[in-house]
Amino acid sequence: MISAQNHQQLLSGNKIFFGIVFLIILGACSPKIIPPKTANPPTTGTVVPKPETEKKVSETKPKQVQEMVISLLMPFEIATLNYQTATLKDLEKAKIAIDFYQGFKMAVDSVAKNSTVNYKLQVYDSKDDPSQMGILVNKTGVKNSDLIVGPVFPNGIKAFSGYSKTLQKPVISPLAASDPDVFNNPYLITINNGIDLHALKAATFIKNQLKPKKVILIRSGQADEYKYAIPFKKGMDSLTKGTPFSEIGIKAVGYENVFKSLNPTGLNVIILPSTEKVFLQTLFKELDKLRDNFQIAVIGHPGWEKASFLDEKLLERCNTYITSSYQIDYKATRNLNFIKFYRTQFSLEPSEYAFKGFDIGFYFAKLMNEKGKDFMSEITKQPFDGIHNNFTFVKHPQFGYYNSNLMVLKYQQGQLKNVN
Repeated sequence: MISAQNHQQLLSGNKIFFGIVFLIILGACSPKIIPPKTANPPTTGTVVPKPETEKKVSETKPKQVQEMVISLLMPFEIATLNYQTATLKDLEKAKIAIDFYQGFKMAVDSVAKNSTVNYKLQVYDSKDDPSQMGILVNKTGVKNSDLIVGPVFPNGIKAFSGYSKTLQKPVISPLAASDPDVFNNPYLITINNGIDLHALKAATFIKNQLKPKKVILIRSGQADEYKYAIPFKKGMDSLTKGTPFSEIGIKAVGYENVFKSLNPTGLNVIILPSTEKVFLQTLFKELDKLRDNFQIAVIGHPGWEKASFLDEKLLERCNTYITSSYQIDYKATRNLNFIKFYRTQFSLEPSEYAFKGFDIGFYFAKLMNEKGKDFMSEITKQPFDGIHNNFTFVKHPQFGYYNSNLMVLKYQQGQLKNVN
């Protein structure tokens, strides 16, 4: 068993490992076809002539096995990285690509064991270079794909969308959290939720579950926080009419005067769309002082999940929630089974990208097994409960398919718990 800490050490220190893994990936670039199950061939023997009166048994043609072609466009950066001298930072994008690929292939292999479909998995290096997208889209393998997964980063997706619309092939954006309207591609399948959906989920949760006496949005002055604040206010206007709402800027009011905006009775829900370190640390210290005299709940930006500077005990005391696209339950049996099998295959701990790759690979391989070439007809009909992501796809005629499934997590008992 290799711990997560050993995983990091191995990636940063053992360049030979990355070279070996990369040879495995390069080998995967050639078409891989999982052969269909066939009956044992009959044994040869003496042919006995049949009586003329016996009807000749017509030979039945074997059922043709359908082939589904999947192309992964991942930033392995084969030509740009020196794997003998690269640092961990240099290897990060390639590490994401390798982990995602390994999880994805594990999923397709698991579905293929009981499938009548041949899955042909093709892997291409996108090089994280938007200028390479025109070259990739013209490759015969990509043109003949039933499903394209990638590119990974927003600039690559945007560049590839311009070309891929002419192919009229479904293209998955597997990791980017950008809103689908940025890419304007009716064939795009967006896995991670955009910030607009997070804001709407927060407003819905406030209305249906928290039912406060007052909602207060506090701004730090960061320009980026408007990406969350504007759709949140729209959601509040449409969902929580009648609930008192106010918006304040901390620079104008001052931390020490926040209490003046709070309702002395009933629950006050405070919305913090910022990810700025000093603002959040200072404000939470102030809110901690106010807990004795006011009922408080905090709704935070989804980016807080990876903000290591936040004091989780302080967030828990202030009754804090965030929305999230994903969560891994490390106590669930199926997740433990995945981790165990991943360790067996690669002698490493799976990263979150391996989990993501597995969920996406399993969901779409399963749809292909059930519906063949018509698998996209089922995407809005079949929700999915994955080991990392849950999928509930909605179709937009201009921007493609987007995952509308979001969860609400609460800082509770030293961890983030799914509460909605």
